[in-house]
Amino acid sequence: MQLFTKRYHSPGTRPGTLAPPESGGFKMDLVDYNESTLSEKNDIDVTECRPFLDNSNVTWIHVQGNPTHDALRSLAKGLDIHDLYVEDVANTGQRPKAEISEEQVFLILSLAIKDEESVNIEQVSLFLIQNTVISFCSGNYDPFEPVIQRLRAGKGKVRKLQADYLLYCLADAVVDYGFPLMESYAEQIEILEDKLLHFNNTKMLNSVHKLRRELLLLRRKLWPQKEVFSELLRAEDNAKLSSVTKMHFTDCHDHIVSIMELLETYYEMTSGLMELYMIRVNLKMNDVIKVLTIISTVFIPATFIVGVYGMNFDTTASPFNMPELNWRYGYLMIWGVIALSFTGILIFFRKHKWI
Repeated sequence: MQLFTKRYHSPGTRPGTLAPPESGGFKMDLVDYNESTLSEKNDIDVTECRPFLDNSNVTWIHVQGNPTHDALRSLAKGLDIHDLYVEDVANTGQRPKAEISEEQVFLILSLAIKDEESVNIEQVSLFLIQNTVISFCSGNYDPFEPVIQRLRAGKGKVRKLQADYLLYCLADAVVDYGFPLMESYAEQIEILEDKLLHFNNTKMLNSVHKLRRELLLLRRKLWPQKEVFSELLRAEDNAKLSSVTKMHFTDCHDHIVSIMELLETYYEMTSGLMELYMIRVNLKMNDVIKVLTIISTVFIPATFIVGVYGMNFDTTASPFNMPELNWRYGYLMIWGVIALSFTGILIFFRKHKWI
């Protein structure tokens, strides 16, 4: 199972080196707004963005998918994005981080999306340049539809505040995708626990192991996002981030901490599921050994008796050579002794509550 898309080169790669493009292409949309007006353009070219970058409105350019090398270089040139940042956008799988300068704010976040079989991590890159926010999201899933709906409705603060608040809204949307993901894991753990209590097979053990692996990889991928928002909160002298927006970034920080705590809890719960599985295996083994021991114990006297009388000594040579062989009801008496031994052992086990 491949959980994460890896399109990055090793550290030390020459700046501007791009990873091989993935199939699927990309789509670029633009939203330009202020408190009273909103304009949307879909499937546009980078040349159509320039007139919007020079006005006083807040402009949001969203690139969804995986641009080719030439397309990404063209976007970077047209939108004033540095080559080093282009490398980070292209080579998805980067560690979440925040880079803050006087010219722009650059964020890389991880978006966790779970389907029926596994969890996929897409990279989200966010730029704040003047009054413009540029977002890149790899893959086909667009996580920002709720933000679009808020902009269209014109409710709340997003249309009234500057571009830094839009940056917060996009980052908050990415972080909050972790909560439904955690709910799905809680349901999955509960289902596995119920199954382990009633059934016992190696397929369930494989399911628990797969779940533990997903949670561990998620923790590694999402944990650095806490440092991203800590870095944003420490940027006291940066004029691009207002005090109102920083206060909201505190909320993002709290959310990612809550998600990480849930991840830790669920990982420990999967450890409990592994222990539960091993306990059930041991109990099952004990039951099997108990049954086999009872059967063996019950047949020990019978085995001894038939072993003794299987020696077949000649009774004509001596009267002490198994005279029972000549008894009229000797065979029936042996069966009676065996039946009495069975009954006595079972009564003894029952009295001591061993069966």
